[in-house]
Amino acid sequence: MAVSKPVDPLESLGRGHVRSVWEVMEAMSILMSRRNEGLPLNLPQVTLFLRSGREVTGILREYGEFRQGRGVLLNTGVLLNTSSGNGSRTDSTDVTFVPDGVIEALTLHDVTVLDTPARSMPESSPLHLWRQLPAMADKLSTTWGIPVTAELSPGTDLEQASTVQALAWLIERTAEVVSRLATASDLSPVLREKGLKLRLSVGDTFQVRFQDDTLDLITSHHPAAWPLDRELKLAVGDALP
Repeated sequence: MAVSKPVDPLESLGRGHVRSVWEVMEAMSILMSRRNEGLPLNLPQVTLFLRSGREVTGILREYGEFRQGRGVLLNTGVLLNTSSGNGSRTDSTDVTFVPDGVIEALTLHDVTVLDTPARSMPESSPLHLWRQLPAMADKLSTTWGIPVTAELSPGTDLEQASTVQALAWLIERTAEVVSRLATASDLSPVLREKGLKLRLSVGDTFQVRFQDDTLDLITSHHPAAWPLDRELKLAVGDALP
């Protein structure tokens, strides 16, 4: 059984066909909501070009329906430098509402910040991963009362920093979220008898698959498509027999 919960607003930010201004703003709003739910995301600055000739630059906070009508909220304080991938933050709480109908075009600045996690996530290393894997397996084994082992998929390239960071996030969240998912009495007789093997890898999208005694957890290279806790819990719960 395979379960995939792709949430990929990046399709509207240059990886798919050319999108409208409003689709891009909606995608940025999704990214902000995912960051608010816990993903360590860098977000690019946005400049909105208005029909009046004015420009407004900030971090897109939300796009949708408000009491004033449909439009976008921007954090428009003094923006800190994001070119080094250190995070899209603002040292001000200034918020600007821009009505939908006055927006003519937009520019996303330095979208490459989306490719690296925010500084709030500590930098990991291959050695750290090898320490995390057995610790995660031990935690799940103790919680579930069955033998659990964990490994990386064959051929996993730990020379790439993006792969290491993606796996570090997946291991951390799996240890926290999946350990609370079930007890030994909730698991199938097959798992209680044979135990469970976790196999982790990085691919294009987040997926969870179960076959025989192996649960494959596949995360994305892109931090924006890493699984949120609720997505991971749902996907693993649906995949286990």
